[in-house]
Amino acid sequence: MEKGNFDIRVPVGHSREISGLARSFNVMVSKVKELMRQIMVEQEFKRKSELNALQAQINPHFLYNTLDSIIWMAESKKHDEVILMTSALARLFRASLSKGKELIPIATEMEHITNYLKIQQMRYQDKIRYTLDMDPELYSYLTLKVLLQPLVENAIYHGIKNKEGPGTITITGAHEDHMIVFQVMDDGIGMDEAKVETLLTSSGGNQSRNSVGIANVHQRIQLYFGADYGLSYTSESGAGTCVKLLIPAIHAEERREKEGELP
Repeated sequence: MEKGNFDIRVPVGHSREISGLARSFNVMVSKVKELMRQIMVEQEFKRKSELNALQAQINPHFLYNTLDSIIWMAESKKHDEVILMTSALARLFRASLSKGKELIPIATEMEHITNYLKIQQMRYQDKIRYTLDMDPELYSYLTLKVLLQPLVENAIYHGIKNKEGPGTITITGAHEDHMIVFQVMDDGIGMDEAKVETLLTSSGGNQSRNSVGIANVHQRIQLYFGADYGLSYTSESGAGTCVKLLIPAIHAEERREKEGELP
């Protein structure tokens, strides 16, 4: 039992004292095993609750700003732009729906971020350019939903928006050593080392709304997949920023087969 074997039972002997001790020991082991099972169930529930809470915090201001832009375009009688932006917004929210599932296909996440970028490009016009370089093989793998949007949002508002002239966001994805590696790069104003060190923590008095969103993405990944995964930033003032996102490679078909084997 000391080594972690809670299935062990002590034979009940003939001596009254030893028999009583053995029975008490066996009852104790059973109760400890049941308590450990309950703790595991509670921890899993807590993890899912924290994951849902963090996901719910992902920037709701985007919807407000987009609707505000649609109203402005409608007042300016830019009917074609209204149709395009409204359609992109509808597709974006459709892609974000996952019927309660925590994991979605990467193809769905890419549809979501593509529509998000289309909306932002319409809002900022010639200020934003973007490039998507994703290995098509990745589309059949799974990811947590709405991982890339806060990273792209951070690149826009903290990198490109304050830059002179237009800026470019590049999103890449590749399969490396049993992991999926996403990168979001921008050629904006960049950050100093002190700022980079605070991005992945939600504590601190001067955290902006977008930085908290970044911290939430990092925490969501680690809550679901473990401490080996998450975000890492490299940046240089005046030279742009690159954020790398690591998650395990989970194939959708293999996941379905595995879940189909469960009782």
